[in-house]
Amino acid sequence: MQAALPQQDFSVQRRSLDLEDYLQILRRNAAWMLAPALAALTLAVVIAFFWPDTFVSIASIRVVPPQVPERLVPTNVNMQMAERVNAMTQTILSRNTLINIIQTYDLYRNERNRMPMEDVVELMRRNVKIGNLTEVSQGRNAAFRVEFAYENRYTAQKVTRDLMTRFIDENIRERHQQAQQTTQFLKEQFEQARAEVDAIEQRLTQYKTANMGRLPEQLTVNVSLAGALDNRISGLTSSISRANQERTVMEAELRALRDRINKANAIPTETQTVVGPGGGPAVEVDENLARLEREAAQLQRALDQMLEQYKPEYPDVQRLQARLQSVKKERDSLLNRRLAVKDQAGPAPAPVVARPNPARMREVADLEQQVTRVQAQIRAKEMEVERYIRDQGDANRRLQDVESRLSLAPVGAQQLEQITRDYEMAKRRYDELRRTVNQSEMASELEQRKQSETLEVLDLPSLPETPTAPTRPLIIGGGLILGLIFGAALAAVRELRDTSLKSLKDIRAYTQFNVLGSVPLLENDLVVRRRKRIGMLAWTTAVVLSVLVMGGSIYYYNSTKM
Repeated sequence: MQAALPQQDFSVQRRSLDLEDYLQILRRNAAWMLAPALAALTLAVVIAFFWPDTFVSIASIRVVPPQVPERLVPTNVNMQMAERVNAMTQTILSRNTLINIIQTYDLYRNERNRMPMEDVVELMRRNVKIGNLTEVSQGRNAAFRVEFAYENRYTAQKVTRDLMTRFIDENIRERHQQAQQTTQFLKEQFEQARAEVDAIEQRLTQYKTANMGRLPEQLTVNVSLAGALDNRISGLTSSISRANQERTVMEAELRALRDRINKANAIPTETQTVVGPGGGPAVEVDENLARLEREAAQLQRALDQMLEQYKPEYPDVQRLQARLQSVKKERDSLLNRRLAVKDQAGPAPAPVVARPNPARMREVADLEQQVTRVQAQIRAKEMEVERYIRDQGDANRRLQDVESRLSLAPVGAQQLEQITRDYEMAKRRYDELRRTVNQSEMASELEQRKQSETLEVLDLPSLPETPTAPTRPLIIGGGLILGLIFGAALAAVRELRDTSLKSLKDIRAYTQFNVLGSVPLLENDLVVRRRKRIGMLAWTTAVVLSVLVMGGSIYYYNSTKM
């Protein structure tokens, strides 16, 4: 029996519910709870079986270390493998590459019809996963995984193989390109360093050529040379003094010999006049002609002796030849004058024959030989003095040159030190670059031969047997639970909004009346049966429709499953 509570101005606190009350609530709201659960179950089954399967194909790629140890041939690729994998991932997952793969394998056909290409590319980018480098078991080689998720497992395997191949090829291409670029850059730097070294070497050569003798490394030689030249000049000065003294003694001796000759020539000579046929006067024989003849003979002998030691171009030889020519010319002139006087005097008178003293003549001849010898000695001394003077002049000039070198040595040393420092720095850079270029060329050769650090297949792309998504039991169970929760919430709301008295416990609790008895609600059996049949029909229809919908979903899934 249900009775409406009287209208009151105050609120009444609901009584606490017991197990019987909860069972009554479930009985009253069973339809409100089961209907959402059935609808949610149907919807979950439809979603679960219309959601296409997603298969994930997995491939593993391992890093193969260089065939040649890096301590022998250092690599010229500066990126670590982890960084290179990230760079290759960005390249392979770029828009152009993914569009090429999508068009090649005809991926996401339905999505391309209803979505722009940018969204399709982003969808594929989410379905591709590149794992990080990890150690393979306990070995030193690292590896990473390439995964691709797609609704067709065969297509997923093909795309995974394509991605794996692109990683291997991209690694080879990037390493080869980076090695070539590094080698080319180092070669350009090496050529610049070599040109710089050549320029500095040319400057250094020009400086040493222009400052030969004034170089710092020649300082000791210059000092020694200056001391030697100073000693030589002192020695030449002493030699000149000694030669001049000896020439002075010889000149005194020469004057004494000439005085003796003059005294000997001053003694009268016995003469004999020879009368000619015509009876003319006698002619005295001139002793000057004989003297000139003797002097010419002495000069000739001295000239012959000098030619044995010197060449005809020697100045002393030329002067002696000029003196000899002068004496011969004087002799010839005297002889011609005598002949002219004879022709003008008519018939030749009887000659006057000189009868010199043989002892005096021998004495004069000896004195003249001594004079000639002393003159030759004097001339030799003069030539020796002249040679000493020339040598002394040369030594003075060389000493001045050496002293000028010594005075300019500090300035030249600073300039040479700067040039040498530049040359050493350029040469050191040149040697380092040459060694680096050689190493880079060997590293590039290793890259070309694929003997450097490479990628190779560790595990081929797998052909997935079971889908990884969706998880149909979880979806169906979750939908049923959500439907029950929603139905329970509806039932709770209905109970909270319903303020009617539903049992004797409510009457006793809210009215404080003593209930002596109760009269059950009497309804027409026909109405009751009709209501039950309508409810049964509605529930049967709902269950049948739900089963049909769920069965159709399962049939669609099985018919489209590859």
